[in-house]
Amino acid sequence: RGLNADSESLFEEMDAVEEAEDDAWEDMLALTKVLEAYGCISYAEGLGNAESKTYQLTPAGENIGILGFENSLWCLVAMGGAWDVANESAELDEFRAAMENIGSDDDLWFSEGRSSSEDENEEVGTEDDIPKPQQEAEQLISLLRSLTSSELAGYVSCLVSEGSRGWSANVVESFQKLSGNQQRVIQSSLLSLERLMEVQKKFSVDETSSKCQLELNTCDVVTAWADGCSWNEAVELSGAAPGDLARTLHRALDALRQLGNLPYHPVRAGDAVQSTSSGIHPDIRRLCREAARAMDRYPVKDPLPFDDENIDIEDQLDDADDDEMEDNIENTQDDNAENAEKASTD
Repeated sequence: RGLNADSESLFEEMDAVEEAEDDAWEDMLALTKVLEAYGCISYAEGLGNAESKTYQLTPAGENIGILGFENSLWCLVAMGGAWDVANESAELDEFRAAMENIGSDDDLWFSEGRSSSEDENEEVGTEDDIPKPQQEAEQLISLLRSLTSSELAGYVSCLVSEGSRGWSANVVESFQKLSGNQQRVIQSSLLSLERLMEVQKKFSVDETSSKCQLELNTCDVVTAWADGCSWNEAVELSGAAPGDLARTLHRALDALRQLGNLPYHPVRAGDAVQSTSSGIHPDIRRLCREAARAMDRYPVKDPLPFDDENIDIEDQLDDADDDEMEDNIENTQDDNAENAEKASTD
């Protein structure tokens, strides 16, 4: 009986392992479909088949591979660097359009009074329009570029905040504390958030992998710190414990450094409709770097410099060495001249 019991438990464990492996494989396939829909990976034609595809990274995919956030895709989407290029969220646009038309008698009357030729002309005129997801991303990029570096720092903190820990303000109060530019960015990013969650739900992405957060509680104090306020002013503004505040500022600084250290990709020119996502915009990347430098002061200090700063430091050291060498040469030449004069006098 003992052997039979052990055998049964062994088979149960083997079945559980197989089920876990199947779930992990399904989760990976679901994430792959979302990344493909968002233009982060593209199918390399001729290098695979329907069962075993081979993909190549796009600039947005390269960004996601570098970022170390809980949901790096959402953070890149919130920065305007990726969007639903495959239009897998088309049903969401249909739902939004239907909601906008509810109770609109004037619109209904107008549509009934139009001729079929007018409808045909509108259809022809909209064939080459930029898809709605790309329009939203371009609008978000434009709004982000209009932010100051300190305002962007506050916005980035919303993407990586730990939630309501140590913070008492509700969402409405937090939103009202934001600047007008920040409020417009939040409103635009909520559209992108809803679209991403729709696509993740469509492909049955596991909830632990699809968490998308946008916490506003810390935005105002991070903005103030990046704008140069003192530590005491930041503690008073936040109403949180100093330890919680320091942790919040460190998380924001780390996120800004990660975004600012992403590879530089120039703005792509060409077709209006893009088949892949372009990654973080150079201007937004620059603003992240400026914000990180402004936040990087006591007691919030990051010992890791930017890659470009390393190069600048090396150049400065090289210049200093060159200047020192030139001074030594000039001093040596002066000493030799003095010695020659003394010798001739003697």
